[in-house]
Formats: sequence, C-alpha cells, structure tokens
Amino acid sequence: MKFTFKTKTTIAIAIAIAICGCGGSGERVKAPEHQGQEFIGLEKSQYDNVFLAPLKERVGTDSKQLFTRLSPKTTGVNFQNTIDIKEPLKRLYHSGFVCGGVALGDFNGDTRLDIFLVSGPGKNKLYLQREDFRFDDMSSSSGIKDGDAWGAGVAAVDIENDGDLDLYICNYDSANSLYINDGKGHFTESASSAGIGVVDASLVPTFCDFDKDGDLDLYVLTNRYYREGGRPATPPFQKAANGGVTVSPDFQKFYGIKQKGPKSYDMDEIGRPDLLFRNDGGFFVDISKSAGIQKEGHGLSATWWDYDGDGLMDIYVANDFADPDNLFRNNGDGTFTDIITKVLNYTPWLSMGADAGDINNDGLLDFVALDMAATTHYKSKMSMGEMGAMRWVIEAARPRQVMRNCLYLNQGNGLFSENASLSGLANSDWSWAAKLADYDNDGRVDLFVSNGMARDFNNSDITFTPQDQIGKSEWEHYENAQTKPEQNLAFQNLGDLQFANVSEAWGLDHVGMSYASAHGDFDKDGDLDLLVVNLNEPVSIYRNESDSGHSALVTLRGSQSNRNGIGAFVEIVAGHLKHVRQLIPLSGYLSSNENSLHFGLGEAEGIQSLRVRWPNGGVQEFSDLPVNKHIIISETDAILRPYSRLEKAPMFVKHSELRGIIHKEKIYEDFIHQPLLPHKMSQLGPGIAFADVDGNGTEDFFIGCARGQSGAIFLSDGDGGFKVEGNGQPFAEHVDSEDMGVLFFDADSDGDPDLYVSSGSYEYKKGDPLVRDRLYVNDGSGKFVSAPEGSLPKFSDNSSVVCGADFDRDGDLDLFVGSRVLSGEYPLAATSRILINESVPGQSIRFVAGSNDQVSALANAGMVTSALWTEVNGDGWIDLMITTEWGPVRVFLNDSGKLVEATKESGLVDMLGWWNSITGGDIDNDGDIDYAIGNSGQNTKYHASVKKPIRIYYGDYEGSGTKSIVEAKYENGVLLPIRGKSCSTSAIPSLGEKFKTFHQFASSSLSDIYTPSRLKESSVFEANELSSGILINNGKGSFTFKALPSTAQNAPVFGLDFCDVNGDGNLDLYAVQNFSVTQFETPPYRGGLSQLMLGDGKGSFKALTASESGLIVSTDGRGLAKTDLNGDGFPDFVVAVNDGELQAFTRVADGPRSRKVILKGSKGNPMAAGSKVLFKSKDVKGRMRVEEIYQGGGYLSQSGNAIYIDPSFDSLIIFWPNGKKTEHSLYVEKYEFTFTQPD
Repeated sequence: MKFTFKTKTTIAIAIAIAICGCGGSGERVKAPEHQGQEFIGLEKSQYDNVFLAPLKERVGTDSKQLFTRLSPKTTGVNFQNTIDIKEPLKRLYHSGFVCGGVALGDFNGDTRLDIFLVSGPGKNKLYLQREDFRFDDMSSSSGIKDGDAWGAGVAAVDIENDGDLDLYICNYDSANSLYINDGKGHFTESASSAGIGVVDASLVPTFCDFDKDGDLDLYVLTNRYYREGGRPATPPFQKAANGGVTVSPDFQKFYGIKQKGPKSYDMDEIGRPDLLFRNDGGFFVDISKSAGIQKEGHGLSATWWDYDGDGLMDIYVANDFADPDNLFRNNGDGTFTDIITKVLNYTPWLSMGADAGDINNDGLLDFVALDMAATTHYKSKMSMGEMGAMRWVIEAARPRQVMRNCLYLNQGNGLFSENASLSGLANSDWSWAAKLADYDNDGRVDLFVSNGMARDFNNSDITFTPQDQIGKSEWEHYENAQTKPEQNLAFQNLGDLQFANVSEAWGLDHVGMSYASAHGDFDKDGDLDLLVVNLNEPVSIYRNESDSGHSALVTLRGSQSNRNGIGAFVEIVAGHLKHVRQLIPLSGYLSSNENSLHFGLGEAEGIQSLRVRWPNGGVQEFSDLPVNKHIIISETDAILRPYSRLEKAPMFVKHSELRGIIHKEKIYEDFIHQPLLPHKMSQLGPGIAFADVDGNGTEDFFIGCARGQSGAIFLSDGDGGFKVEGNGQPFAEHVDSEDMGVLFFDADSDGDPDLYVSSGSYEYKKGDPLVRDRLYVNDGSGKFVSAPEGSLPKFSDNSSVVCGADFDRDGDLDLFVGSRVLSGEYPLAATSRILINESVPGQSIRFVAGSNDQVSALANAGMVTSALWTEVNGDGWIDLMITTEWGPVRVFLNDSGKLVEATKESGLVDMLGWWNSITGGDIDNDGDIDYAIGNSGQNTKYHASVKKPIRIYYGDYEGSGTKSIVEAKYENGVLLPIRGKSCSTSAIPSLGEKFKTFHQFASSSLSDIYTPSRLKESSVFEANELSSGILINNGKGSFTFKALPSTAQNAPVFGLDFCDVNGDGNLDLYAVQNFSVTQFETPPYRGGLSQLMLGDGKGSFKALTASESGLIVSTDGRGLAKTDLNGDGFPDFVVAVNDGELQAFTRVADGPRSRKVILKGSKGNPMAAGSKVLFKSKDVKGRMRVEEIYQGGGYLSQSGNAIYIDPSFDSLIIFWPNGKKTEHSLYVEKYEFTFTQPD
C-alpha cells in the first residue's frame, strides 16, 4: 500500500511554485487561492500567511510551586505500567523496554491536546481531552489494539500529510505498528502495507525529512534481544572462515565476540543495528545499509539534530553500556557518516535520553545526553563496583566514554565544548528522559529529568559472574530485590551556563520509577505542562501554574515541506534575547511532545523578528508580532534559496606552514607508583619558546619533546615558513629526558639567545641524571652546543617552569627554576631555586644557586607550575609570582636582590587552587599590571569553595612504611573520601578487611575509614578555588580575584597570553585548555576548545565561540606563544600540544593593524626583559596602558618580545632594566618601531 499524499478539502492549501528572477531571490511558494478552514476564525496578522489565536490568560494559583500534580481522579487518566512477575517476557524489566512511551497531540481534530500511552506488555491507551485537563478513555473505539505486543517508544506524526496525527509504535520482537488516523481519532493499522512492520528489538521511532523531499522518513532505534533462559551452558562458538572464532548462527542475534583487553576476547550480549527507512511517496524503503546506518548498539535514544547548522538533519544515537554513541552526519546524498570522534571529545558511557536546545540564547542548538551518575556520595560509592575490569574498555573507547551526563555547547560550524559539570548537570541519578524546554517562561531553556529503575541493578554488593548467567536471565538475579525509586529533577537555567536544582520548588520532585516524559500546552495558556510515565503507579500529569513571563506558541503548516514542519528551525528575537527551536517532537526517552514550538519570552513586550527555515530550505521572515499568542504560520510565500550559515569569518585561521610537528609521548603508567594519584604527572609538557636565534630579524622557535623524542629548533624564512635546523644540534644527546619549561636568553652575554630546557619526568626517580636541566649555547647562527660541564648546578629534581630576569640588577639574566613534584611522592615537591648568573663574558658560563639569604623564602613554595618575573608593587625592582598546585598564587617581592614573600599581604594566601599558569597585562588601562591565572576550572568532578574545600592527605595509613594518597571532600558538613572502595582497597589492602561491603564503605566518613591519628600525621593540602581568573592590581601589589567567563572554566587552563587582537586598544586574552590523563574512572578534563576572550578595558572579558575566533584546540594544549608568523604586523599564536600536533594560527588581516614595538637591550639582556613600557594617547584623555617584557611566562613557554599596540596610542615611556627612562613619539605613519636601551 502506498499512501496518497493529499490535502483534505477541510484544510486544503493549494500549492503552486512560481520561479522568481535571479539575484538571490530564489523560488517562492505562491500564496494559496484560499486558506483552509483551519485558518477560518483566526485573527489575521499583518501577514497573509501568519494567523493568530488567543492564549488563555494565566492567573496562577495559591500554589507556591510552579507545577501541580493532578490526580487520576481529576484528569480521568488512570493508566499505569506495572511489573508483572508472571509476564512471559519479564526479562525485559532489566532493560530499556521496562516502561512504555507517550505521545501528545490533537488526535481528533478538536484543537485540544490528547494523550496516547504505550503499555509495555499491556494494552495501549488513547485519552481524548474534552476540556482542560479532563480526559476520556477512547481506546476501545479508536481501533488501536496491540495488546499482545510489548510496546515501547511511540511517535505521533502526520505520515500522509493529510492534516491529522498518525501513530507509529515500536514493539519488542513483534511487528511494529503504524496506525493511520481518519482525522476523527479512529485508526487503522497499516505498518505492513507501508513497509515498516519491522520485527526486531525495536525501541524508539523518530521521524524527519532527512532528504528534504517533503515527506517524513523514519529512523528506528533498536536495543538488543534478551534470550529466554539466559546464556547457554556451552559457549556457542564455531570456527570462522578467517580461522578465528565466531558465534554460531542460531545465537548471533543475542551474542557476539567482543574485545575485553589488548589481546582478550569473550562472548558478550550485543546490541542490534538500527534501521533507516526512506519514505518514497507513502511506502517506506529500508536504506540502512546503503545509507551507512549499520552499527550495532544498545540504543536508548535517537535524536534528530542539525548539529552543524548546514540545513541537513543529522542524528545522535545514545547507546547503553560500552557501545559508543553515534553522531551520524547527513551527507546530503542519502548517506550518513558517523563523525562523533571528530566532533566530541567524549560521550556518556551508559547513554540514556537526550535532547537538543539552545541553553545560552546564542542561536545555536546545544545538546544534552544523560547517563546515570549519582547525586550523593552514598549512591556514588554504592554504584562504582570493581572498576578494574572495565579499565581497558573505558580507556580504549573512541571517543572516550565518561560515567556522567554530558552537555555539549554549540560553538558554531559543528564545534562543541562540553560543560555538564560546570553547569551543575553532570549528575542526575538513574536518568531516562531529558526534556529541554522553558518551563518558567523566563526566556531560558530549563531541563527536566525523569529518574528511577525497576530494581537496584547498580548495587555493587549484588554480584554475579558470567557463569551465574547460564540458564538464568539478568532479571532473575534481581527479581526479588528492592525497587530503585529516585527523585525526578528539574534544573532552572540561571543564565551564564549555570543551572539550579529547583525540583522541590517547582513541584517536580516526585520519588518513583519514572521513564518517558512529554511536554505540551494542554490548556493553551502559554506555558508548558508535563506528563511523566511511571512504573507501578499512574502517570503523572503536571499543570504549569506560571503567572509570569510572556510567551508564544508557534504552529507550522507546511505545504511543500511536511505538513507539521517537522525539522523546521524557528528563531525569535524578543527583547534582548534570541530564542531558537527546531521542531523534532520525539525527544528525551520513548516519547513525542506536542507538534508545536513553545517560546518563553520573559519580560519582552513584543517579538521584534521571527524567522522560519522550513525543512525544504524555504525561509520566511516576519517582524513586529505580538506576544502571548498562538502563532500559526503557513509555508506559502516561503522563499527557497541556497542555504548558508549566517556566521562571520573567524578572526584566526590555521597556519598551514606549521603542520606535522607532533609531540609524541612514550606512555608511562604513573599509577603503578601511586595508584591513587588524582591525575598523571608524566604528561605535563611541552613548552615552546620564540626568539631570533640566527640573527635574521625574524623569530624562530624551539619546542620541547617527551622522553624518547628530541626537541628541535625551527628557523623562520621570514614569510611564514619554517625548517628544522637539525645538523649538528645537541638535542638528540638528551633524547631520554622529558622537556618541560623552555627559555631563550643570553646566558653568556654575547648578544644572542641561548637555550635553557628544564627536565621534569615523573618517570625517573629523584637523583636520576636524566632529570637534570640543560643549557645549550648559541653560536649566533642558530647552531647550539651543550654548555660546558659545571655551567649549571647539579640538581636532579623534577623541574617545571624556567623564566629569566635581572634579579640582582647586574646587567645579565638570572633564572627562576620551579620544582614540580617528587617522583612517586605526589603531592610533595623539592625546593624551587633562583640561579644567579655569574658568567664571565668570553670566558665562562656559570650559574649558581641563590644564597639562603637571597632565596630562603622559596623553601616551601610547593608544587610550582608556572612563574612570572614582573614588577608587582611599582618600586622598580623585578618581583616574582609563581603558581602552585594545591596552594596559592605566591608573590615574592624583590627587596634589593632578596626575595621576601608577600602572598599574605597581596590578599592571595587563602586562595588555594590547582593553579597552572600566569601572565601579566594592564587589562583595565590604569597603569599597573594585572594578571591572568589558569586553574583547573569548574568542569571536573572536583568542586571546591572556602566552606567546602577539597583536601589531599599523604601519609602511611597501614603502619607499613608505605605512604598513600587520600582525597577528601565535604558533603553535608562531613568529610568523605573522594575515591571509592575498589580503588582505595587496591592501594591500601587493609581496607578490604575492614570494609567487607560497598554499603559499609559508602556509609563511612573519612575518619571512619582512616585512623584519625594517621590522618593528623599526614601532609595535608587544600584547594578552595578552582576557577581560572584575573587578579586586578590596586597598584600597590594587592589583588582582587575575578573569575573568567564561564566558557573558560570548562577545562583546565594552561597556556595564557594577553594581546590586543582586535585593535580596539584593550588587552584580550587567549587561553589553551584540556587535560586528558586522569584516573581511568575519572572523566578527562577535556571540555574545552581553547578560549579567546575580548577585553573591555575595564577588567572584564567577553568569550568568543570557537567558530568566531577560529582558535580551535580540542586536544591537550600546553605551551602557548605569541609571535608574528607571517610578518604582516598582526599577532599570531602557536600552541604546543601534549601527545599531539602543534597548532598554529595567524590573524586574518582585517580591521585596524597593530603597531609593533620591539625593544633591544644590552648584551646579557638583548631582549630587554624586565622593561616596562607606558603607552599614552593624546586623542583620548587619560588613556594609558602599561606593558612588560617577559622572558618566559604563561605555561612553560616564551612569546616573542614584540608588543602589539593599538594605533591610537601616540607616545610611550620606556623604563629599562638598567633603571634608565626614555620617552618616544609614535606619530610617524609606520607600523613597526624599534627602540634601543641607552647605556
């Protein structure tokens, strides 16, 4: 049977296409000769194809909660899914099939929203709404049966484009059902004749016009087959044609061979491949194979989502267990490509429901995918189990899978950062439906999550082996166990990527076993009501009691596109906010929302503009529409034109001349030495440094390398190209060392830059000569040799940063060298040091450790990550600031060649973090230097505050002489362990005797688990601030901390540099991010893409998206340097990446060109490190900015010594390192200036 696509006389819209002229106007869908009766009686707008219907006035109630849960007696909906232990298919209760779905829609044409419910193994139900929230059970007269099938997900769509909603139901191992509506609520089953009566482990149907031909196509998500009686007694293996092993044919739909380790394979339950059907005029053709939809998986949700904004609908498939999620990109030719590894750094491991929505009102669709991470310490420790068995699977997964929810923030052009922990959405318990919608009409999209499970399947004290599964299904192991009720959760969007748990305040905190959920406006009053399907109790119907905030309900009426405009993209601008929605009714889990789009508009009094992009590519634009209306839009007169993204060109582009430079780690297992390390310490580099090493006037660079790889000098050709200078270079002599900080400076006062490379490898023990730092001497042409023995003190500690300044004001550069960590003794570190330059020009190179009188203040500096020589307090002496892990940003004032710690006086002593980096700049244009400091960010499992710091203990907890790490956090005023029973017991075996069960361990405080006296004897460190931020200088060396924008908090910040990239006279900030090498059960800290932030000159920054900036580093960025790669006068960036390819970006030559100011110092300090430059402008009264010249900064790196300044600055004063001061004019019409230090 083929459906005839028709338009009924009662809703007829005659369509004719008129070809307009060229010049970009495209094709126009003509206005119909007559509008259908559905538009009769509606208020006409100023547009012929926009109609308005009133929304009821919302008056609110006496309820203090946003939602009221209505009783079945009130609504007439007494439907419930129940657990029946006598059901032949009861094994499905241990699955995603446990509970049926729901679909909302007007099924009888009376304009009221009705309900269709799927009942698992029971009878499906149709409830028609006769008045607000009053429903009649019309199931028996509807023609809908299916009582013999186990039903799951359902979609309500207009398959024939005839103006009414049809139903498609997925059934387990039975033919799926298609019910065609006669327009009055009576249905005829037609799946087989339509070609979609498929028999499989079908879970969810979702429709969309992926090929843009005007009809709806179908994606059927499958899960897996559950074998009756569990596993067979004998593994059903047989020899494969290739000589390997395969599963015998009779069992292949249940089992497959899966890799469990590097060389380990075993039989395991496998998921089914999904199905894609193309609608060919009413008959559906299975094109799964030809379209590229063939991957097996335990699917739980499938969401159509135009992730890259190219006008073609893509689909995200969330798979349970170890099966990777899929993001199938629509190639536009009937095929799809799974590009998830190229788009997302990681996904949930046990992926559940998902949804798309614009959470930050930037006009781009973001995405949330749920997992089942616990919301309390107890539940978390009860569900972790024996993690070791899954380690290889987790680490080998591509993309990496994490055990929490993921929130993907759309950065444009198919780029995403991940922000769930930052936003407070990472943990939501055993979650099913994710429903993104604006429930409180404030103009921001909120999130509802349904929770619960038939049994406590994650109870780690209930265990069974594969042998136990022989002859027994998973359900049978839990049948007599307790149910797993959980609280449903509502998260209010507060803006700035922050969500608050308002479940109780909104009345959505029901505790039960809730699965499917759908939203719609049941009473047409302009707010969204909610229906939630529960197990073992009636469905919950929630009436929204909102009485504030304006809104709009938009319904689409397609003519050339599908009837309801499914897949259409609608954008509204109202007040100061942009709102976008894409009409995909099926979202979350198993369920279909109302086929209209709801917009909360907050305080906006009117709609400035409304834009529709129809599925076929037609575009309509309207303006000056009222709020609080039901807006019905006909597709007629939509202009068909080639689709193009409305995005600006990026500020930076990739620099092709620096491709293929790869840092390659020789992977080391840090956790052998310290099993409870928070993260690896062997993958902290590399750094990168720029300087003109061959004297040709252009900057060259050195990039550090990992153990087993030689560092290299790259010489610039002056036109943006670089070549490796490898002949005779000494770097290969130290191939087994691990490079950390790198610095060009003039060690021997001959006027050219030499090279210092610090060594820091957790892989080597203290005292190993391979961790000795190295000094390479330049002959002036870019040829280096190792400095003579004795040039450096013989210390063999793990170094981190190296930076240079004339600390003692004797004309040459001295060095600060930070100590990172003692190998095998994290979180302890050796003493950092000052190396005093006592070289004799032309005779000897010699650095000595600063005397105790000079540097005793550094004795307890801690694990130093970065440092900066800078003038903090304006006394003319160069001071030192250092960043530390598990400590403060420390300030050491230079008292005439003696360091004096002033961290307390600076106001920083109590601000303890995991600080990684520091750089300086006058961000508020007030004449003193402020600082950007990189931290671990707010997007990890670690959350800290002054009231709730995180702690780390290092001590002997068994009396064995072996020290271990213990991490701790506060919850409800109690100090609790961060790590779980499994990993803690592996590291400290005596805990296994003390705590026999996970329940015991999960119920115990830190002092219950570890002897209090031993905790007291331990080394203890704290962190109470994890945000990256700015230190605003008051001019006297005292600071105020201000966090960077939220998108800069989604990953640890390493490389940092200030620069005015847009020529507005204010310093901007670029930060590189990510750290992937965490404990295997801890999600990688890799949510960022790097972040460019534009400064306003007042101390605040605006974050750009990655597509706006063009600066895209999704891998583990470390060192960052600023330079002019191609000599065009615009600042460029080069990023050193750990275990990955170097990334280089050049500024697109548009906008105001910066002036480049270069200082030349004396021999011993040819780059004039330590100079301070005060820029002034006569055109803008009082305008000024101070810049400093740094020899090393950011993270392990060194930028070129050019200053890029806005042309509006017309004069400068230079305060030279030797104490001299010179004044200069910049009136000359040129863009590059060089000034030389006077004697």
